[in-house]
This record gives sequence, structure tokens and C-alpha cells, in this order.
Amino acid sequence: MARSTAATTVGWIRVGVGLLLAVAPGAFVRRFVDDAASGSLILFTRTVGVRDLALGIGTLAAGRSGSTSEVERWVRAGLISDSLDLVTGLTSSKLIGRRGMAIATITVLPVLALDGFELSRSADAADRSDT
Repeated sequence: MARSTAATTVGWIRVGVGLLLAVAPGAFVRRFVDDAASGSLILFTRTVGVRDLALGIGTLAAGRSGSTSEVERWVRAGLISDSLDLVTGLTSSKLIGRRGMAIATITVLPVLALDGFELSRSADAADRSDT
């Protein structure tokens, strides 16, 4: 994706994280969970991985298409997903503890920042082309 370094970066991060979570969820879960991981937690982790993989592939494909509106659509979808992850993590401290909440918050913030940067950059470019 030549057009946008931020969107490309987010796309590749999503693909990498998605593959890790989908293919090796146990390795990820053991890193952050003190208890033995249940089958339900492994399945949930795998589904989050599949979601991130789909968002990453969609973002990269949109960038390769050359369509600014498609890139924006995929970045917005990721931004919505990440924002909901952030809110869920912040409101789950009783369930996952302060450490879990911190991990859930810290891991999503860089991608949220890149999503926001890409959308603001895209809006600025659209404003410049209107004048």
C-alpha cells in the first residue's frame, strides 16, 4: 500500500497479531493469564485473532486497490473494533484485575493512535483537494 504508511502499518500489525492469536492462542494466553487457560478462553482468543486477521487483510487489500475511500472504510472498522476493545478492557477490571485491565488498555492504544492518525491525515488530504 503505497498511499498510506499508517494504514499499511496497522494492516500488518493486525495480520501479525491475528495470526498469532488464531494459530497459537495458548502461547499468548499463558503470557498474560496466571491460571490454566480454559478451552473457552482459547476459543475466544482464537476468534479475536480471526477478527484482527480479517481486518488486517481487508486494510492491506484496500490499500493495494488504490481507493482512498476503501482504506478509510477498513481503518474505521478497525477503529470501531479497537475502541470497543478499549472500553471493554477499561470496564472489566473487576473481572480481569488491574494488571489485565492495564494490558488490555496498553496493547490497543498504539493501534488506536495509528487509526486516528490515518483518518485525520485522510481528512486533511480531502480538505486540501476541495480547495
